[in-house]
Amino acid sequence: MEQEGIVSVWAGVFETDKALREYFDYMAERDIPPFSRDFFDGCDIYPFDIDFSELSVHEFTSDPEALVCHYSEGTAMGPELKKLFPHGLKKPCNAAILVYNYEYAPEESAPNPNAPVTFLGAVPCDLD
Repeated sequence: MEQEGIVSVWAGVFETDKALREYFDYMAERDIPPFSRDFFDGCDIYPFDIDFSELSVHEFTSDPEALVCHYSEGTAMGPELKKLFPHGLKKPCNAAILVYNYEYAPEESAPNPNAPVTFLGAVPCDLD
C-alpha cells in the first residue's frame, strides 16, 4: 500500500535490462500494479505510481547493500537492507526492483514461488 518514506525492494536474476523491464511491464495506462501477472498471480495488491520506481541489472552480488548502491537513494536504504540480511542474501542476485512510497506486505498476498524475484523488505527511505 502507499506509504510515504518507505521503499519496497525485490531482487532477482535477469539476463538483460530488457528482460527485467519486460517482467516489470511498463504499461502506465493499466489500473493494476505494473508487475507481470506471474509475480503476484492474481492477488489483490494495491496499485502504485510507477514513476516512483527504479530497476536495473548489474553485477551479481550477495550483499544487499551493494545490490542497491546504484540507485538514487541506495546509500540510505543499503544499510537498512543490510540489517535485514546481516550475513548476505541466500543466493547472488544481479537485479533489483525498487518501488518508492510503497510498503508491500507479503502476508497480505500469495506471491508466485516461481517468480524470478524475491521480496527483500520494505525499508525507510527519505526522499526529500
